[in-house]
Amino acid sequence: MSEEYEKEILYELKKMNEKQDELNEPSRITTPIIIVIGVAGFLLLAPLLLDVFEFLL
Repeated sequence: MSEEYEKEILYELKKMNEKQDELNEPSRITTPIIIVIGVAGFLLLAPLLLDVFEFLL
């Protein structure tokens, strides 16, 4: 193999490793944010659902 061809292969491998590292990074939404969103959603939806059930009964 020529040296230029080997350098090109190494360059492509580096690009693939960088892309894989980007994919393996943790997501930006952390657990506390998910918990806050869940609690807020519950606080907003619970009264609505209670009104619907109360109306049906």
